[in-house]
Amino acid sequence: MTSSQPDVPVVKDRPSNAKLSFRPSDVLVFIDERNVSDAGIQHAQNVAQALGGSVELLQVLCEPSNGDGPIDPVGWDIKKQQALNRLNSLSATSGGGETPCRVRLLEGKCSSQIESFLDRRTEDIAASMRSRSEGGWHLSETAWAVLMSKSAAVLMIPEDTTDVSHTHYRRILVPLDGSPRAEMALPMAIKIAQADRAELILCYVAPDPGLAGIAGDSHEAAHLHAQVRDLHIKAAKTYLERIKKRVGHNGLETLVNISDSGDARRSLIDIMSRDKIDFVVMATHGHSGHSDVPTGDVARFVLEKANIPVLLVRSRNGHLGNHTFARASSKGVRKPAGND
Repeated sequence: MTSSQPDVPVVKDRPSNAKLSFRPSDVLVFIDERNVSDAGIQHAQNVAQALGGSVELLQVLCEPSNGDGPIDPVGWDIKKQQALNRLNSLSATSGGGETPCRVRLLEGKCSSQIESFLDRRTEDIAASMRSRSEGGWHLSETAWAVLMSKSAAVLMIPEDTTDVSHTHYRRILVPLDGSPRAEMALPMAIKIAQADRAELILCYVAPDPGLAGIAGDSHEAAHLHAQVRDLHIKAAKTYLERIKKRVGHNGLETLVNISDSGDARRSLIDIMSRDKIDFVVMATHGHSGHSDVPTGDVARFVLEKANIPVLLVRSRNGHLGNHTFARASSKGVRKPAGND
């Protein structure tokens, strides 16, 4: 079996005077009856300020589901007032923003109330705190409803996160796989990095060559396996350098990180720890994503394992924006492709 060396894609540069157009977005933080840290709210304020919006704290006051008869109106009013007092207290003590957060109390079933509210605020960012349970991350009913919403993006914040009121973000990770879906995360990542003067880390994990090794341990199979891997890395370098050049027009310090591990999920977690990443912006779905699930496998794994805030950006109404490889030409090499 022989294989000729295909050419690397030739990608035309975009005009250097292109400006980033971005609509201001509010961050809508849904909290539940557990304790919520001020630091978590400060993360939401940091993101909202970077995107030109503000923060609104919301809680769904759930009706009793034990079937013990009608709700006591006096008791219900007391419960509502207690919830509002808590929201106002959280707003007053969160010191990351220049103005207090707005507060809102919703009444009814948790998931349906969140879904109904966010259906009217699809251009904003839905946020929730994530609790640690038995050594892993656990999505509460509130967090799950936020993740299932149709908001423009979802911000998940660990409850035991660190304070960012003074340091802000230093290193922001943006995983890319060569797909237009993955690139949808770039505008928000750029705006947040600009606001905090953070480094932007563009990351690509080359997929496993797969069937290239099906022939066993023969010299020919090993050579083919290495050749496919090298072609992936070569194409990835070309791709990320073009992205880096485009991002550089926004005055950002941008680094490129390419891994050949083949496992995007674990590689991203390792990179976060090794490179001291303190914020992640990524698309909910990548190259092979399916729109009938809230996130792809990689995004879900990162959400479950990361101990830093993760901002998941959705593609909207099938519009995937301009793709770096839109004008690429190649005689043999596919553009970088990864798992969702």
